[in-house]
Amino acid sequence: MGLAWGLGLALLAWLLHKTPLHEAQAALARPSWLTWGVTLLGLLGSYGLRSARLQVVLDLDSHHHAARRWLGLRTDALRVILMHNAAVNLLPMRAGELSFPWLAARQLGYPVPRAVVCLMWMRLQDLSVLALLGLLLWPGLPLGWRAAGLMSLVLGWVALTLGLRRWFDRHPQDIDESAKGWRGHLSRLRHALMEPAHHRPAAWLLTLANWALKLAAGASLLSAITDANFIHAWAGALGGELAAIVPLQGPAGFGTYEAGVWVGMASGLPAGIQGAANAAAGPLTQAISAALALHLCFLLCAVLAGLVALWLSRLAPPAADASPRASA
Repeated sequence: MGLAWGLGLALLAWLLHKTPLHEAQAALARPSWLTWGVTLLGLLGSYGLRSARLQVVLDLDSHHHAARRWLGLRTDALRVILMHNAAVNLLPMRAGELSFPWLAARQLGYPVPRAVVCLMWMRLQDLSVLALLGLLLWPGLPLGWRAAGLMSLVLGWVALTLGLRRWFDRHPQDIDESAKGWRGHLSRLRHALMEPAHHRPAAWLLTLANWALKLAAGASLLSAITDANFIHAWAGALGGELAAIVPLQGPAGFGTYEAGVWVGMASGLPAGIQGAANAAAGPLTQAISAALALHLCFLLCAVLAGLVALWLSRLAPPAADASPRASA
């Protein structure tokens, strides 16, 4: 924990040393109210898409009735997503992920092992979709590299699932959820890969829509601050999200996220841009202040939405009181 906080704060201090405070303050004032509104709506839409995916992956409607719905979304699933998202954004070293099994058990009445399997699967989906979007839309990537990367991604995924399925078929299913060590990990992996609800096309489509919307919202704000074109700002937003996957995270992700945005924009810009004219080099010099503005926007929205969800959870009936429709 100390190493994570130290790394995050050191990265943030180094980045702020490269970006004067008045530039960071100016970055917050540069986008129009319309741009801020588009970014906010994109974030709120991504929360809704994540909630819809949770309904599909956990097969909630087969588990128990929804006490309330809002625009078709189960409010209990939305509360879990919002509170979990706030925890992930605030705590270092991805420690906020640990909140999901507890929230799923408390709010949805799901067993903790089942919730751990669900979380494992959703993170595999997230990583796969982010890799897919990067291969499809990363600026300047040669067509041959895109095709090779897409083929490797698809073939690797197929080989993994088929290979594990064959291995599991050849071994007796004597691993239970109470198993410890590698046997327990294999048991959870088996359930994550073989659970029918996890492989529904709707789960993949909702994951793709969530990340496309969130990255588009972040790219619109980065583009407005740095004057970079949308595709280079997209690379910066994607770089920030990929950096957030790294387990070694500082407090609230500060430092690592901004570094990811800067690297994403730098790698997306044409070669030799450091020595180019100021008009071309401008977007990169403003990338750190733009990343700070974007990170603060994401963090503030996540915390406020999480607080609202926490307040609503006090008014909601306990999950145990819901009438079950099927066993977990």
